[in-house]
Amino acid sequence: MYTWISETGRVIEQVRLVRKGESSRARGRIVSAAHPDHQAFTLEYQVEIGSDLAPHRVQLTVSTEEYERTIDLVRDAEGSWLLDDPSDTRSRVGGDGVVDVDVTFSVFFASVISRRLGLHSQPGSIEQRVLSVDSLTLDVTEDSVTFSSDDEKVHGITATAATSATVDPDGFILDVTGLSRRV
Repeated sequence: MYTWISETGRVIEQVRLVRKGESSRARGRIVSAAHPDHQAFTLEYQVEIGSDLAPHRVQLTVSTEEYERTIDLVRDAEGSWLLDDPSDTRSRVGGDGVVDVDVTFSVFFASVISRRLGLHSQPGSIEQRVLSVDSLTLDVTEDSVTFSSDDEKVHGITATAATSATVDPDGFILDVTGLSRRV
């Protein structure tokens, strides 16, 4: 069980990660109070992570005062992402080679990327494409992200932020400087 709280106390994320052999399953929730930049929301997610440490299925449901939306992202046998949206339409999203999913406001999804890339265990740098999911709208886009690590932190530049994080020996984020910390 992992719990992160934002420095402002307005956003809390909690996830339960269950390992099953070489793969794992996560069930989590992000709860955010209203903020000048966005309304209050709750995002619930379920993630299936394969033995390659990559997500293979991501189900997301966002709830606000006005609406509730659900999407389902599934990587097929060829490695392409399929999106089932609220209108029950299935479409291909992301290009060839896109493996990771980045969700705004989520420390857990950033941890999954960092772990898969092995940045917690050795210094390095990589730029890659990811599926970015907006927590409030569940809009899915393909974005480029850059991750690097040194002996102390993992650094990330995504479509929405540039951050540095301290990680534990398993690659899960302990704190994101000035934004969030694990409690």
